[in-house]
Amino acid sequence: VSRRATALVRMAPGSVYAPHRHAEPEEFYVLEGGCFCGGQELAVGDYHRAEAGTEHHDTSSDDGCLLLIISSPQNEMLD
Repeated sequence: VSRRATALVRMAPGSVYAPHRHAEPEEFYVLEGGCFCGGQELAVGDYHRAEAGTEHHDTSSDDGCLLLIISSPQNEMLD
């Protein structure tokens, strides 16, 4: 059974999100500001999708951002 969660996430300026592995596909939209994720610089209106089993080690925001994230609560946090 697939479990999904939808959240608004505000990243403060200079913040870095902890490295994690996706249990299920993750999708997000940038609603405000901009961020860096998966080797891409993303701005307002951009969409990002990560497939199940992929890892994010570099999610950050220099100036802060607001993201709409649709993901799995079973994601594994990495060291």
